[in-house]
Amino acid sequence: MKKKICVALTGIIMACALVACGKDKTEEVKVEETNVVQEDLVEFINEELPAIAADKNNALSIYNSYFTGGDIDNVALVADLKNNAIPSMETYITNLNAIETETTEVAEIKQLYLMGVQKQYEAMKMVVNAIESEMPDYLVQAEALIVEAQLYMKDYEDKVVAIAASNQITINSDTISSGAVEEVTTEQAQ
Repeated sequence: MKKKICVALTGIIMACALVACGKDKTEEVKVEETNVVQEDLVEFINEELPAIAADKNNALSIYNSYFTGGDIDNVALVADLKNNAIPSMETYITNLNAIETETTEVAEIKQLYLMGVQKQYEAMKMVVNAIESEMPDYLVQAEALIVEAQLYMKDYEDKVVAIAASNQITINSDTISSGAVEEVTTEQAQ
C-alpha cells in the first residue's frame, strides 16, 4: 500500500513539475513574441516610415496649398498635381509597399496605412479628372475618397494604439496626426 501511495505521489509530483515547466516555456514564448512585435512596430514607425516620408509630405503639401480658402488657379493645380504631387505619391506608395514586416500585427497596420495613402492618391487623380473633364461630380467623388482615407488612417491609429497597449510600447506623441504615429518606444520589462 505504501508503495502504491509513493508511486502515486511521485506521479503527481512529476505531473506538477511538467505543468510548471510548460508554464515557464509558455511565458517565455509570450515574452519573445512581445519582443518581436515591439521591435517590428518600433522599426516600422520610427525608421521605415520616416525614411520615405518626404515624398508623401511633398505631395500633400502641394495638394493642400491650393485649398486654403482663396481662389484656385485650376490650370496651376492640375499641372502641380500631375507633375509633382501625383508622381510623389506614386513613389511613396511604391516605397511603402517595399517595406517588409515580420509580424502579422504590423503587417495589418501597414495595410491600413497603405489603403489610406492610396485613397489620398486616388483623390488627387480624381481632382485632376474633375477639372480636365469639367465634371463637378468628380469633385464630390474626390471628397468621398478623402473621407475614406481619413477613416483608414483612423483605423490605423486605433490599431497602433491597441498593439502598443498590448506589447508594452509607449507612443511618444500627445497626438497621432496625419495618419502617422510620430514615434514609439518599448517600455522597460518589469
